[in-house]
Formats: sequence, C-alpha cells, structure tokens
Amino acid sequence: MRWKTVSAIFFLVVLYLIIGAAVFQALEQPHERSQQLAILVEKLDFLTVHSCVNTSELEDLIKQVVSAIRAGVNPSGKFSNQTTLWDLSSSFFFAGTVITTIGFGNISPHTEGGRIFCIIYALLGIPLFGFLLAGVGDQLGTIFGKGIAKVEKMIVKWKVSQTKIRVFSTVIFILFGCLLFVALPVAIFKHIEGWSTLESIYFVVITLTTIGFGDYVAGEKVGGSEIQYLDYYKPVVLFWILVGLAYFAAVLSMIGDWFRVISKKTKEEVGEFRAHAAEWTANVSAEFKETRRRLSVDIYDKFQRAASIKRKLSSELGLNPVNQELTPSKRTLSVNLGDERETHLALSLTPVPGALSRNGSVYLNGLTPDYASRRELAIIESLQ
Repeated sequence: MRWKTVSAIFFLVVLYLIIGAAVFQALEQPHERSQQLAILVEKLDFLTVHSCVNTSELEDLIKQVVSAIRAGVNPSGKFSNQTTLWDLSSSFFFAGTVITTIGFGNISPHTEGGRIFCIIYALLGIPLFGFLLAGVGDQLGTIFGKGIAKVEKMIVKWKVSQTKIRVFSTVIFILFGCLLFVALPVAIFKHIEGWSTLESIYFVVITLTTIGFGDYVAGEKVGGSEIQYLDYYKPVVLFWILVGLAYFAAVLSMIGDWFRVISKKTKEEVGEFRAHAAEWTANVSAEFKETRRRLSVDIYDKFQRAASIKRKLSSELGLNPVNQELTPSKRTLSVNLGDERETHLALSLTPVPGALSRNGSVYLNGLTPDYASRRELAIIESLQ
C-alpha cells in the first residue's frame, strides 16, 4: 500500500473519530450532567433526613462503596447473600475474556501475584487463541462454502448471471450467520438476563466485536438480582463468544477479499486506461514529428531553390559573393521569392556597357527570352 493511500486512510480515520466524538458528546454529556445533579440532590436529601450524619462521614461511606464496586464487589444487599466473583465458573469466564482480548472490566485481579500471572497468561494465551480462531474460522468457511455451493447449483438452473449468484449466496451466508450468532443469542439473553431488546443487541455486538465495555455482562448479578444462574451458563456463553468471533473473522476476511478483488480490477482498468493514453500520446507525438519533418523538408527545398536561383543570378550578373557588389559599377538587386512555380525579381541598375537590348527589353549577360519564358525570372524595371 502506497504512502498516499495510507495517509488518505489515516485522515479518514481521524475524521471518523472526530465525528464520533462530537456525536457521543452531544448524546451522553447531558445525561451525565443530569445524573450528577440527581446524586447531589440525593445526598442533600439524605443529610436533611439523617441529621446525625455529617457531610464528611457520608463522603467516606461513598468512597468505600465506589472502591468496593471497582474491586468487583456488589455492596448492596446483605452479607449472607453476597456471591463471589472468583468461583471456578466466573474465573473460567474471566480467563476467556483475557485471551479473547474482550476484557469486560467488571472484574480484574487486584493482587500483585494475580496481575503478574495475568500478564504472562495473556501473552501466551492470545496467540494460542488466535490459532484456534483461525482454524475455527476456516472450518466455518468450509461448511458455509459447501452450503453456498449447493445454493448456487440450484440458482444456476434459473439462468442467472454468475455475479448475481455470488452476491445472493453471500447475502444468505451473512443473514444465516447473523440469525445464528446474533438474533438467537439476543432472544436468549433477553429471556435469561431480563434485558431489553436494545440492551441485548448492545451486549451481543459489543462482545463479538471484542470491545467489551463491561457495563453489561452475561451471568453477573447486578443490584441485588435474584436470578439463579446454572454452573455451565458462563462456559456456554464463552463458547458462543468463540464461535461468534470466528464467524465475524470469516466475514471480515471475505470482505477483505472483496476489497482486494475490487482493487485489482480497479488497478487493471487504470492500467488499461494508462496504456491507451500512452498509445494515443505516442501516435500524436509521431504524427507531430512527421509533420514537422515534412515542413522542414519543404522549407529546406524552398531555400535550396532560392539559393540556386541566387547563385545563377550572381553568375549571370557577375555578382561578387563576398561583398554582394556588382561590377563594374554599383547595382541594386532585389529578389522576391514566391511559390515554387513563380519567382519575381525586381532589379534596379545603372547602364552597363555591353548590355544587350531587344524590343525595348533588357537581357543581361546572355539571358534569353527562353529563360524568361520559364517564368523563373522577370525583369521588372528597364535600364535607367
């Protein structure tokens, strides 16, 4: 990829980021301010009702609650109802979010040993999961490819063009994958987690794109929820994430192939256009050079004829080629060269002894009427 293309894509991404930042700011900042105002009102109401609690004590309690939430502990409810976030099922789910690079952020290691192990575990696990993802993606591509081939064989009987068949089969592949890995999980999460349709779609898309904000996490009790999850619920969710990521990787690979094909066709078309342009330029240049050559030859021939006539006149009139003076006395010779067939000569000269005269005309140094009849030389002025 050329630097110009990279620079154009870079500026496009920056522009996309600026647009996204402006939209998110316009949508989310008013909500944030309203929440800040609401919590301030709640704090003032609490202090008004509970006069025995001062402001500093309330702030200390809030800091403890925030710290507990950041540590992954739900401070609401009774202590007897508290559940651990580091049981085997939850730990397995956390390990899966590490190697898949999703990183929901709802739980994280807080001990030095846990953080050191997480670093090593991620460095080794992410490449391993990448190999697994590529293998699963290839298998899914093979399975869907066989299905698409069968569909294409059925459509060929309808005498449809190959391009339309390819587009139709690809659309079927994408729709079937979206139904299996997006629509079905949305319905399941809506039923089990009690989320709305938008919240379920939000979680599915954010998860399968490995963004993983962590504001919605399957299998996590929030706000004293009474939902009882099965022990294998989170491992099943992790398996869905694995297969879903492989599917999206296959789709992205297919889209990349499309762009490569389109880019190749575009380069071929541009190459053909440049070849035609170069050929046209070469033809025009050759014609121009040939025309210039012909004009040069014509002009050179005319000058050669003029020089030949001048030499003849000089030899006939006894003209000195060095100083262009006529002997024995000064004469003035004016030559006007016209087209190839007619040449006019204007001649003004003084009487020359020995000049011949016939019928009032002057013929110099043996120039005969036969020479004049060829219309190559005309005597314009008579002898003065």
